[in-house]
Amino acid sequence: MKKVLLFFVAAAALVLSASCNKGGDNKEVVLPAAKYAEQAKKLNLLNSDSNPGIKSIEFTESGRYIICHQVFEKGPLAVKAVANPTFKYFHGTYTVNNNVYTLSGEFAATVTVIGGQITIQTSEDTIVLNYEEADKYPANDFYTTIARAWKVDKTDISVNFDGKSAVGVVKNGCDIPAILKELEEKANVDLKDEDFSGYVVSEINFTMSKTIEIAFTGKAPVAGSLALSENGTLSYELNGSNGVEVLSGKANGKFDLNPGLGANQIMLTLDTELTTKSGKTYTGKVSFVLSPKA
Repeated sequence: MKKVLLFFVAAAALVLSASCNKGGDNKEVVLPAAKYAEQAKKLNLLNSDSNPGIKSIEFTESGRYIICHQVFEKGPLAVKAVANPTFKYFHGTYTVNNNVYTLSGEFAATVTVIGGQITIQTSEDTIVLNYEEADKYPANDFYTTIARAWKVDKTDISVNFDGKSAVGVVKNGCDIPAILKELEEKANVDLKDEDFSGYVVSEINFTMSKTIEIAFTGKAPVAGSLALSENGTLSYELNGSNGVEVLSGKANGKFDLNPGLGANQIMLTLDTELTTKSGKTYTGKVSFVLSPKA
C-alpha cells in the first residue's frame, strides 16, 4: 500500500536560491566528530536462551540509544516467535563512563560492554549476552560530518499534480500536518487520510553504524537502516516502529554539503510520493535545510 512518505525531496525555489548564493569562496561543510563518536557503536546481540528478544543496541554519536526488540506472540503453552517477526524500538539518551552506558528514557538501565559481552542491568533483571559489533562507515571528513543529530531549519516540498505546475510549500522547521494542509489547499486536492497530528520533527540522526533515526516532539521516534555513499547519495527504510505505519517505507536522496546557505548548514533532498483519497499517487521532492544539533 502506498504511504505518505514525507522523508523525502527538493523544491525548485530552494534549490535555485541555494545555487544562486554559491560563491567561489564557499567550501563544503566539514564538522568535527560528534560528542560520543569514540563510544558510539551498534551491537548485534546473539540469540541464546537468556536473550528476551533484543536484536540490537545502538549508541549513536550524539548520545542517543536505539534498541531493537523482537515482538513475540504468546501461545497457550509457551512464547513463540511469529512467522513474520515484527520489531519494537526503544529510544532515549545515554551517558557513558569508560565502558558503562547509563540509559534514560523508554528503557532505563545500565549497559556494560566488555570484550564481546554485555551486561544489561535494569531495576528488575540482569541480562548477560554476547554480541557482534556492526560494520561502520570509515572515519573520514564526509561520514564524520554526517554522523550526528541534525535539526531541520527549513522544509521545502514540491509535488507535481495532474494538469498543474509543481505545487510547493516552504516552512521553517518540519511541522508535517501544517505542510500537508497547505499543500492540499494550494493544489486543491484531498490527500489520503493519515493521522499526522503532533508529528513535528525535532531532529534527524544519521550514524556511522548505518542507521537513521527521526525524532519528533511529543511522539515516539522511528528508526531504520541507512545506506550512504561518499558522493552524498543515500537511501533508507523506516520500519514503522511503535506502530507508526504511516512513516514506513523507503526513500532515496542526496546530501549537499556546499549548498551556499548559512554557516554549517547542509541540504538533504529526497524523493517522495503523496496519495489522494481517490487513490492517485503523485511524485515530488522535499529539501531539508539542516544544521548540527549535537
